[in-house]
Amino acid sequence: MIKRALSWTALAGLAAVLALAGFWLLFSTFLIYDDEGYVLLSLKNFSLYGHLYDRVYTQYGPFVYLLYDALHRVFGFGFSNTAGRWITLINWLGAAAVCATLVARQTRSVLWTAFTLAGVFTYLWVMINEPVHPGGLLALLVALGAWAGSEAWTAGRYERFAVTVASIGAALTFTKINVGVFFLGAAFVWLAVNTTPPRAARTLAWLAAAGCAALPFGLMRTLFAEPWVRLFALVFSGGALAALLAARVVARPVVTARVWTWFAGALLAASALIAAGTLARGTSLRGLVDGVVFEPMKHPGVYFFAMNWRIGTGLLALASLALASGAMRAGWQTEAWFRQFAAAARLAAGAVFLCTPLQIIPTSLAAWGMCYGVTLAWLFVVPLRDDDRHAPVRAWVALVLVFEFLHAFPVAGTQVNWGTFLWVPLLALGLHDAAPVWQGWLGRWSRCASIAGTIFIVAVTVTMPWQLGKIGRSHYTSNQPLGVAGAENIRPSNDIVYAVRIMCENLRAHADLLFSFPGLYSANLWTGLPTPTLANATHWFSLLSPAQQQEIIGRLAESPRAALLVQRDVLDYLAKTGFATTGPLHDWLMANFEKAFALDGYELWLQRGRRIAAFSTARRLPATAAGQELVVTLAAPDRPIARVELCDYDAPALPLYNFAAEDTVMSLQPVTLAGDPVQVPGPVQLPLTLAGPARLTLHYPSEAAQVARGHGLIVLRDASGAVIAEARVLD
Repeated sequence: MIKRALSWTALAGLAAVLALAGFWLLFSTFLIYDDEGYVLLSLKNFSLYGHLYDRVYTQYGPFVYLLYDALHRVFGFGFSNTAGRWITLINWLGAAAVCATLVARQTRSVLWTAFTLAGVFTYLWVMINEPVHPGGLLALLVALGAWAGSEAWTAGRYERFAVTVASIGAALTFTKINVGVFFLGAAFVWLAVNTTPPRAARTLAWLAAAGCAALPFGLMRTLFAEPWVRLFALVFSGGALAALLAARVVARPVVTARVWTWFAGALLAASALIAAGTLARGTSLRGLVDGVVFEPMKHPGVYFFAMNWRIGTGLLALASLALASGAMRAGWQTEAWFRQFAAAARLAAGAVFLCTPLQIIPTSLAAWGMCYGVTLAWLFVVPLRDDDRHAPVRAWVALVLVFEFLHAFPVAGTQVNWGTFLWVPLLALGLHDAAPVWQGWLGRWSRCASIAGTIFIVAVTVTMPWQLGKIGRSHYTSNQPLGVAGAENIRPSNDIVYAVRIMCENLRAHADLLFSFPGLYSANLWTGLPTPTLANATHWFSLLSPAQQQEIIGRLAESPRAALLVQRDVLDYLAKTGFATTGPLHDWLMANFEKAFALDGYELWLQRGRRIAAFSTARRLPATAAGQELVVTLAAPDRPIARVELCDYDAPALPLYNFAAEDTVMSLQPVTLAGDPVQVPGPVQLPLTLAGPARLTLHYPSEAAQVARGHGLIVLRDASGAVIAEARVLD
C-alpha cells in the first residue's frame, strides 16, 4: 500500500513538473505567422454568428468549433490568446496522461508509465508553437482512441471497441478529415485481420494490404514528382504492410458481422450528430460538405512543407519490409531465434531513441520516430512468447501510429509530432515485454543489467522535463509581459513585445477596421478592431475565392480609416520558398495602401496619401557638431514625465543614458493624429505633462551612451520611477 502511494505521488509530482514547464513554454512563445490568431478569431466568430464555412471561414472541421463553443458557454471563458494556451496545455498534458495510462494498464510498471508520461509530453512540445490549433485536440483524441480501444479489446468487449473507435474516428474526421480517415483506416485493418470466419479475414486482409499500398499514391498525387514525397509514400507503405503482417500473427477470429454493424452504425450516428449540430448553427448542407470534404483536398496544392528525411530512411524502410515479409512467409515468428532477434532489435532501437533526449544522438524525438520508428513498429508487435496476451494491444497501437504518420503530409512541421507521438507508448510496451528475454540472456548478470537499465530510463525520464523546464523558465522570467488585451501575461521575446505594443497602440488610435497580410488575427483580438468580413484566412491570397476577396476589397474601399498590418518576415519566407501571394485582393492593396512605418518585421500600412503620428516611436536625426538629436512621438501619458532614459530593449530596467537637465535640451511640439504640428516647438523641462499627442525632441551630447542598431528604447518614468510610456528608436 505504501509503495503504491509513493508511486502515485511520484507520478503526480512528475505531472505537476511537466504542467509547470508547459505553462512556462506556452506563455513565453508567440510565433509571427500567428496561426493561433486565425483559429481564435474563427472560434469567436462562430460562437457569435454561427454559419461556419458559409460566412465564417475555416480550414478545419466543425467538431472542434462545436466542442469549444460548448465549453465556452459552460465555463464562460473568452476566445483569447490566454484561454487558447490553457486549452492547449489541457490537450497536451491530457494526451501524455492518456498514453501513460495505456502503458500503466498493460505493464503495471511505474517506471514505464513515468517514462511514457514524460516522453509523450516532450514529444509534443511543439504544441507551444500553435496554441489552440486543432492539432492539440487531435492528439488528445488519437491518444484516447488508442487507450480506450485497447481497454475494450483487452476486456473482450469487441462491440464496445467498435463503437468507441468509430465515435472517436467521427470526431477526428469532423475536426480534420485526413486524420479521421487515417484513424478509421487503422481501425478497419485491425477489425479486418480479426474477422471471423478466417476466410473472410484473409480477403479483408488482402483488401487492406492493397489499400495500404495505394493510399499514399492517391493522397500524394499532386506532389508525387517531389523526391521527399516519394520517400514519404515508401515509408508509409513499408511500415503499414509490415504492421499488417505482424497484426495478422497476433489476430484472433473474434470480429463478427455484429461487430462490423456496430462499427458502421456508431460511425454513421456520431457523424450525423456532429453534422446536425453544425447545420443547426446555420451552416448550409453544401457548405458543410465542401468545408469538411472538398476544400481540404485542395490544400496540398496551396501550401506544403517538405519533410527533412534523415539518412538511411528509405533503405531501412525497404529492408524492414523485406524482413517482415520473409519472416511471416517462412513462419519465423514462432522460432526461438527470431524472437530473440526481435527482442535484440527492440533493445537496439530503444537504446538509440532514448539517447536523443540526452543529446547523444543529434536528432529530435519526432524526427527519429518519423524516419525510423514507424518503419520498425512491427518489431514491437510480434510476440516474444506463446502466451503474449499484450500483443493485440501493441498491434492496435502500432496500426494507429503507422496510419497517423500520414498526418505530416503535406506540411511536415508540427504535424510530424502530432502524427507519430504514439511511438513513445509503443516503445514502452515493447521494451517492457522484451525485458524477460534480455534477462534470460544475461543469467546471473541480469540483476545488475536491470539496475543499470532502470537508472538509464530514470535518467532519460528526468532529463526530459528538466530540459523543458529549464528552457521555459529562462524565457518566462527574462521576458516582459505583452500587456495587451487577452494576452496580458504572455511573454515572447522583447522585440516582439515592443513591436506588438506599439503597433496595437497605433492601430487603436488610427484605425477602425483592420486587415492583415498574411492573416495576423491576434491583432484584431488585441485591438478590438473588426476584420472586413468573416472570411479570415492566414493565406487568404491562395485560400479565399475571388468573390470572397472582392467582398473584402469593397469593405476596405468604403472605410477611409482602414489599416493593413503586414508581417514582412513571413512574406519574405513565402517568397523565398516560392509561394505566390498575388491575386485580386493583393493587387488592390498594393495599389491603394502604402507603408506608414515599420518595426521589427511588422509594418503598418494605410490608404495612400494618409499620414499619421506614429506613437511610441523615436527617430534619430543626423548628428551635428552640437550633438545628437532624437524626436519621440507620444500620445499623452496619464501621468507627468519625471525622467527620460535610453535603454537597450533587452534590458529596459538598466538605463544606458539618463537625459538629465544639465546636458539635455528638450523641446515639445503638439501635433494632431495625422502628425501635423499644432504650434511651433517650444523648450520644456522635466517634470512634463502632455495634454495631447506631441513630439518631444531631445538634444544631447555626442559622447552619450550608444545602443546597438535596432535595440534602442526610450523609457519615460514618473516621479516614483514607474514606467508610464516607452518608445522604440526606428534606426
